[in-house]
Amino acid sequence: MGGNLLSLWHPSELVVILGIALGTFFASTPVYVWTRSMRFLGRYFAGESVTKKLYADSLGLLEELARLSRSSGVLALEKHVVDPDNSPIFMHYSSVLKHKDLKKFIVDNFSYLLLNPPQSQNFQHHLEDQIEDICNSMMEVPMSIGKVADWLPGFGIVAAVLGVILTMEMLGGDMDVAKIGTAIGAALVGTLTGVFFAFAVLAPFVHAIEVMIRQDRSLLEMTAAFLSAYSNGVSPSLAVEIGRQRVPPQFEIPREEG
Repeated sequence: MGGNLLSLWHPSELVVILGIALGTFFASTPVYVWTRSMRFLGRYFAGESVTKKLYADSLGLLEELARLSRSSGVLALEKHVVDPDNSPIFMHYSSVLKHKDLKKFIVDNFSYLLLNPPQSQNFQHHLEDQIEDICNSMMEVPMSIGKVADWLPGFGIVAAVLGVILTMEMLGGDMDVAKIGTAIGAALVGTLTGVFFAFAVLAPFVHAIEVMIRQDRSLLEMTAAFLSAYSNGVSPSLAVEIGRQRVPPQFEIPREEG
């Protein structure tokens, strides 16, 4: 619109607004939310969302583990689930190893099956409860960041009021109109900054995290479908087919790629 971009650059306003935002985030959330937030931030900038390759690798890994248990016995899985990072099978599927929640879900449930649980234990419900717990834990991140986004316009007003207070001190005597105009502009930039970061930065980030969580849930549900079938004694090929049918349409895997 013909304005000077430098007129929007007021570091003091950023210090006040972002400082309060970070302070309230750290004060209102537990430490595990901080670490999960950093993990989602890394995935966001790295573009590491759920992909067709991750679905294909997950099915490939699950099929290899199932075939090994059929050919060499269930106990042959122990060395792979105890130390998956050094397992030759897991190492072949690096995308699964990178997805910490998926890796833990697979390892934990194969470990559970190795203990030969009684039939009275409903494995399907056990899997569903785990997925719900994992996703609820993940959802703490967008809920917490979303709260900060809701508060940011208010933090912008705080910065603006501080700017107005400083401007009032310039009134009287030999007033420098130019300095007063700059000070008022800086105060208004505080309001603008709060609204901008709330709706143009944090809100899209929160939505992106929610999309990642929904994609992670679908991935875990596909894995759970395979594990449930495996625990009921179906063949690895049928378990793969059952898992493939739980893959969302946008990630559909042709049968020759499974």
